[in-house]
Amino acid sequence: MQADRRPGRLAFSACARQLRRPASHREITVDDTLIIKAGFNGPRLSGNGGYVSGLLAERYTKAFGGDGAVEITLRAPIPIETPMKLVREDAVMTMRDGDTLICEARAGKVDHLDPPKPPSDWSAVMRQEAVGGCGEGSDFQWCLVCGRSRAVGDGLRVFGSHSGNGASLSCYTPNANHADGDGRIRPEFLWGTLDCPGAWAVQDPEDMRPALTGRMTAKVFEPPRVGERCAVVGWRIGAEGRKLYSGTALYTESGRLCAIGHCTWIVLKE
Repeated sequence: MQADRRPGRLAFSACARQLRRPASHREITVDDTLIIKAGFNGPRLSGNGGYVSGLLAERYTKAFGGDGAVEITLRAPIPIETPMKLVREDAVMTMRDGDTLICEARAGKVDHLDPPKPPSDWSAVMRQEAVGGCGEGSDFQWCLVCGRSRAVGDGLRVFGSHSGNGASLSCYTPNANHADGDGRIRPEFLWGTLDCPGAWAVQDPEDMRPALTGRMTAKVFEPPRVGERCAVVGWRIGAEGRKLYSGTALYTESGRLCAIGHCTWIVLKE
């Protein structure tokens, strides 16, 4: 997604046919067709980077296995209501809109991350419900993850802000509309919760330029249950020119780590 300071369902049609790429003569498989439905956006006209990354990560793990840690690199804005091909080639899965590469998935790692401890002051967490997120006048007021214009049960309503010293704090209350049959939140939505809070942690509060999610790596450990209050803590890992690096961790109120991830953000030129 794009980030500023202040963020349907999946449609598949099986194709599963073998093709040959003329230039390399390597065998590839067109696996599925994916459509990001309207409403699953970050910026109003493109898909939310965290949510879409979670969808692709789930498909990657089903195809290739692994420990659940997946790296997603976003190459172009994610179109809405557009059939996109998922293609397996070697150990990589790509998502393409025609000839345009939208994003690619490969095995990732999160073992090196050292997240902050879970919050001890839950009154501070829940205060973010009133003041955090992206509200009216923001480019992201309709973001699936952090848009304050999204109703309960529609958006994720992950509301947070920069909390000083390269950190962010956000609140999140899981809703049944985003849960599986066992009452636990589906992985693609948990990837979404890890997205926007990273931008709030890593961006300079005095720098108004937006940033784009360039790469996201995450792993879900144990999804929270519906109604189980959660906090997302974000922290700044570093910077290299216009590239910013953040980490995010999702905790329940009891202190259980549900998911963790890290992002590379690209700050746009003025």
